Amino acid sequence: MKTKFLSLALIGALAFTSCQSDINSENPQEVNDIQESLKEKKHDVNKWHDEPFFIDGGLKLHEPGFFQGALANCDTYAHYEGGKNLTVLQNSPQSYHGEVDVTSIAVNDQLNICGTLSVNKNVVVNYGGIFNLGGEMIAEGDVKVNHNGHLVIEGNVVIKRDLVLNDGALVRFLGTESAIEVLGKTKINKNVTFEGEFNDVSNKIK
Repeated sequence: MKTKFLSLALIGALAFTSCQSDINSENPQEVNDIQESLKEKKHDVNKWHDEPFFIDGGLKLHEPGFFQGALANCDTYAHYEGGKNLTVLQNSPQSYHGEVDVTSIAVNDQLNICGTLSVNKNVVVNYGGIFNLGGEMIAEGDVKVNHNGHLVIEGNVVIKRDLVLNDGALVRFLGTESAIEVLGKTKINKNVTFEGEFNDVSNKIK
């Protein structure tokens, strides 16, 4: 009787061990799968082709060939991962797309940005600098374009403080939907050139 009982106990123990082995080998994978499915999927605002990105008028910024000129291939530009002060040195042009949030911008060569740009302080385009902007920019400080500096806009710009255009500066608007709003003062010196169609929201330029 004892032998029979021990045999049954041994069989039961082996069956329990086998069951535990199945749980240990399979359950962790199931848990991992569940955990993976429950993970928050972070939305990357820099992926232009995931979701439509609209500006005024319902235009899609992610459509191929939407932008003109230097920004025609903006979806090939890198994401900005630099410091809070974006400085473009001479002979070192830079191009970015997506969401860019910086403290200041200084352009001494060519800077191409398409997407949404937030600048907490000032934007300065120096001599020989070219700033091509496609999309939207909000500048909390001043925007200054110095002699022989170019600011090219295809989209919407809001300047919370002053727009300063020094002698020989050029501001070019591309497309037919571009707009600029200056909440501070507009200081336009002689020999400043404006090109293209744009909506002067604040009525301080035209």
